[in-house]
Amino acid sequence: MESVVWQGLLASLAPTSILAVLIGVFVGIAVGIVPGIGAGVGLSLLLPIIFNVPPLIGLMLLLALWASDGYGASISSILLNVPGGAGAVATCFDGHPMAQQGKAGEAIGISMAASMLAGILGTFVLMLAAPPLAKLAVKIGPAEYTIMAVLGMTLIGGMAGKNRIKGLVSAIIGLMVSFIGYDLTTGFVRYNFGSTYLFDGIEFELVLIGFFAIGELMQAGEEGGTVAEFGKMTGTVLGGFKEALKRPLSIIRSSLVGVVMGVLPGIGITISSMAAYEVEKRFSKTPEKFGTGIVEGIIGPEAANNSCQPAALIPTLTLGIPAGSTSAVFLGALIMYGLTPGMDLFTNKAPLVWAMMWGIIVASIAYVLVGLIFANWFAKLTILPIEYLVPCTLVTCFIGAFVTTNSFYDLVVAFLFGLIGYVMALLKYPPAPAILGVVLGPILEKNYFRALLLSDGSHRVFFSGTLAICLWSLLALILFAPFLFKLFKKRRGIKSSS
Repeated sequence: MESVVWQGLLASLAPTSILAVLIGVFVGIAVGIVPGIGAGVGLSLLLPIIFNVPPLIGLMLLLALWASDGYGASISSILLNVPGGAGAVATCFDGHPMAQQGKAGEAIGISMAASMLAGILGTFVLMLAAPPLAKLAVKIGPAEYTIMAVLGMTLIGGMAGKNRIKGLVSAIIGLMVSFIGYDLTTGFVRYNFGSTYLFDGIEFELVLIGFFAIGELMQAGEEGGTVAEFGKMTGTVLGGFKEALKRPLSIIRSSLVGVVMGVLPGIGITISSMAAYEVEKRFSKTPEKFGTGIVEGIIGPEAANNSCQPAALIPTLTLGIPAGSTSAVFLGALIMYGLTPGMDLFTNKAPLVWAMMWGIIVASIAYVLVGLIFANWFAKLTILPIEYLVPCTLVTCFIGAFVTTNSFYDLVVAFLFGLIGYVMALLKYPPAPAILGVVLGPILEKNYFRALLLSDGSHRVFFSGTLAICLWSLLALILFAPFLFKLFKKRRGIKSSS
């Protein structure tokens, strides 16, 4: 076993492997920065290129791109409040306010440190616990997924800020959007307005680009000025890196959230990053400061979405079950190279598997080194006039929208959702709950009806089984813990005063 691990490490540190990792890191950061493209599209574009490349080099390139995409997505989230990907939505909440304070470099440094450490931690989990975690993920059925979707709905309160009603309305808008297209139970098409384009529903990337990117840019263009309110920078990348290192518990907590969510097929980095943000908020002694530019508000989502990547490889490599769209593309790359997922892969091709695992760690360190070189240049964008930034960023947004399905209609849909996002911003409706609604809608609907089908229409299936009971208990704890804590604190104050 030790010799195989050592062989994998040496293979990942070979000059050709390092070169592949560096190329993947540069491409991954670039792909991450542009809204709507994402790691899945980036991997798909590289598949024809790596067809004649040796498996080790090709897979290292893909993994490096995938690993660095999350960090790249955080850059546009922090600088412009435009998430480069679904996992970077929650990074906007505190990353952009920090950039507005002139601390864009510090925010990028925090993201960099959290991303690297979480990626390494997630990879060690992949190395040590891949088979057991994969078997656990398979045992989770539709009923448990339904409860987890309901559990995810509890995140709406934390994202809504002070106005919970507007947050709820925003989430309902997102749910309504998710119901467009084929009804998963009846096969009928819903809310397509007579358009064949809407038969398969609306791509999530278009909603993300519209609600967040285009809507935010339209508002920013109207206000003018610079991203940094006083037109100057005060924080440094290295300073932010050190600030993140001072909070190891936050990194570990958020990384574990990402690992758990990453193993489960269909959950993805959107929910894991938002869940990690909410976890950090609940553990914080000053939760009221979240949303104003707090360090833990960046660590949470960034650590979660970067530990989610190696965790998503667990069911992919061991069972051949992709955890999401990106891991599905990576599974296609494995099959293209004639590699069959399963325990045979870990035995017959063990050196290659270990080289891939070590490759993620090498990529995590590589994008930090690249980031330290270029991050200060990125941060300077916050002191450029908005009238220069908005047109350039809008162009990249529409490019990201077009490559989703290479259709002109994608541009129209992205623009329409941009108008909706702009109106929501003017009326102070938070866009994050709408994004959550779009993500959770299909998960909730599909698994709810699937569970009823398996139980002959009985709702008892949602309350049977140890895991289901544990999830309901966790939901009750999340909902009632704040009230119980306040009651306990109040009674303790009365006793101390008497």
